[in-house]
Amino acid sequence: MNEMYAMSQSVHIYSVIGLIVVLLFMIAMHKVKGDFEKFVKNIKILMIFHLSLLGFIVLTGAIMMAVQEAMMTSGADLSIVNQLSFTPANLLMIVAFFIISVLEIKRNKALSKVVKFKLIKEEVYKKLGFRYQLVELFLLISVSAFSGMSSAVSF
Repeated sequence: MNEMYAMSQSVHIYSVIGLIVVLLFMIAMHKVKGDFEKFVKNIKILMIFHLSLLGFIVLTGAIMMAVQEAMMTSGADLSIVNQLSFTPANLLMIVAFFIISVLEIKRNKALSKVVKFKLIKEEVYKKLGFRYQLVELFLLISVSAFSGMSSAVSF
């Protein structure tokens, strides 16, 4: 049980780090001038990585929360069990996930309004996408700092 928790925690933490890197790439792409069609193609590719990493984060978080009951009944290390209990940091992570999901849905709808329907200008979308992803990056970094995940990374 301890090995499963340790593996889930490692995948969780490195998925958050990977998501931060992908968001930095996406934010940088919003600031680069150039062909909008190439921009859309690259954003859609990065969106796949973004959503996959977000899925890894949710999956590993759910695994760690589900392991709590099994570890409590098996007499596992109490420091791990206490870390898995429902805390304000866990609640903040769940709320941050929903905010990030809503922002991604809004950004994707705005992208389809630009590409398919031509309702929004390309420059307006780039500013909107930049703001949404900057908020996502801020949320990820602040939640990571609040939950103490940065101290759990081992190289």
